[in-house]
Amino acid sequence: MRGDRVLRARFVETPPARSRCHRVWGVRMDQQQAEKVEVLTRGQSTNPAWFAWRKNRITASIAHSIAHCGFVNGKSQAPPRSYLDAVTGEARSVRTRAMSWGVQMEEEAVRSYQVKKTAALGRSVSVLPCGLFLDAQRPWLGASPDGIVTDSRTGQWLLCLEVKCPYKHKDRRVEDACRDDPNFCLKIQDEDGEVPVYVLKSSHTYFTQVQFQMAVTGLHQADFVVFTLKETAVVPVTFDPELWQKTLSKLETFYRDAVLPRLRDGGGASWSPEL
Repeated sequence: MRGDRVLRARFVETPPARSRCHRVWGVRMDQQQAEKVEVLTRGQSTNPAWFAWRKNRITASIAHSIAHCGFVNGKSQAPPRSYLDAVTGEARSVRTRAMSWGVQMEEEAVRSYQVKKTAALGRSVSVLPCGLFLDAQRPWLGASPDGIVTDSRTGQWLLCLEVKCPYKHKDRRVEDACRDDPNFCLKIQDEDGEVPVYVLKSSHTYFTQVQFQMAVTGLHQADFVVFTLKETAVVPVTFDPELWQKTLSKLETFYRDAVLPRLRDGGGASWSPEL
C-alpha cells in the first residue's frame, strides 16, 4: 500500500436511532482506536488483519441488502442466513471471473481517474489507499473505500473514492451500458452536451454503499468511478443524511436482533480482535 500517513477520520455526527444502544450492546471504541484499525488494515483483501476486523461487522458492501430485507422491514420473522454469514465471516469465500477482473483493473482505473480529476479541478490530486474505517460511535459498522482523494499539494481530504470495473461491460462504453442494461448502476441524466452526464441510481446497492462510506469517513462528497476498456466515467455523489438515517435504523435492527443473538448462541464469540 502506498503511503504510511495516518488518515484521520472525521466522523459524521449521526446519533443512534436508539439512545441506549451502546450500553445494551456493550460495544466501545474511541476515535484514536478507530484510526489505528484503519492503518492496521491497509491493503484490504491482501491483508489478513482486514478480514479479521471485518468479522462480526456490517460493512458497506452488504448494507443495501440488509436494509431492504424482509426481516428489518417487518415482513419476515427470520433474518436471511446468507446475510448473517456474511457479517459474521462464516460465508464461503468465492472469487468469480468478474471479481478477478475488478481486482486486476482497479489500479489502472485509479490512475485514469487521477488524470481526469486533476484536469477537471485544475490542480493535482492523489488517491491514498486506506484500510477499514470504523464508526467510533458504532464500531459494528465498517467501510473500506477504494481510496481517499486528496489535494496533492496540501494533503487536504476531498472525497471518498469507489471504483467499479464491470466485467459484463468491459469492452463497451458506459453510455451503451446505460442504454442497454436496465440493471446497470448508472443512468444518463443529460444528453444535451458533447459528453453524457451520468448519475448513480439512488435505488442501486452501490448508492447505499457509497452513502455508508461517506457516513463512516466523515466526508460528504464521493466520486463513483465506472471503468471499462473504452471509458472512465466519474460520477459525483453527495451525502444524503436523511437517507443515511433511514438506512442506519434498519442496520441497527439487524445487528441487534440478528447478529447479536447469533454471537450469543455461538458461545459469546469475541466481536472483534484486540488492538
